[in-house]
Amino acid sequence: MSAGARVRRLPVRSVLVELPASPDAVETDPTSLPTPDRVAAWRRWGWAVAFVPTVALIVYQRLAAGRDWPVPEAVVVAATIGLAVTALLALVRYLDDRGAAAFGRGRRALLDAPVRATGTFTPTGPVPGRGTDARRDAEPSPSAPPTTAPVAGLLTVTPASGDTFSRPVRVVVPAGVVGPRAGDPLAVWHARDDEDATGVLLVRYHRDWADDLLAALGTPDGDGDAHTAGHEAPPDQGPGA
Repeated sequence: MSAGARVRRLPVRSVLVELPASPDAVETDPTSLPTPDRVAAWRRWGWAVAFVPTVALIVYQRLAAGRDWPVPEAVVVAATIGLAVTALLALVRYLDDRGAAAFGRGRRALLDAPVRATGTFTPTGPVPGRGTDARRDAEPSPSAPPTTAPVAGLLTVTPASGDTFSRPVRVVVPAGVVGPRAGDPLAVWHARDDEDATGVLLVRYHRDWADDLLAALGTPDGDGDAHTAGHEAPPDQGPGA
């Protein structure tokens, strides 16, 4: 990450990552976007789980009051806590729904008018297949089951606004595919009307494409330590994001 880059702690979910099968596909205009990770079930339905027993307790209190039944203090406390938990989880669902609506608008804007820039990758965790023998190291054993390896890092990019920033990114690397190294270039697509790139981003990476770009820029490839992690290529003025 370059020294002057600001880190924007925007949702990782809004950074969509593709690992194309060929270098040529990296710079092809996007016509579809990867499906984001699903929201945890408890965030969507946790309010209902808390709401049902809370309603039952409140109904019991009302019924007991009308028939002069004793109401244990524990029932009153549990109903009060249940109302608070239900309200909190309902707020979580509401905020998630708002975020999903904004995410949908961002996806549409990105596909309607994509603009491409070039960013760099700075890992914050282990990178599978690192080194000059990455392709060989990444080949799975014939007897080994398919696995995926998530690579966490920071995406540093200068969008159309010219303001360099970094955003968290998570790259899921399938078995047999090499992941990005420290300082590797990434193709970054954002919507034309999102000059600050604060909305939905599409990030593409392919090892051969990265090596070709680094060679054209005169930057050594191979192990991630040989890269300049803060390297920024000027944004491409062509369509795509």
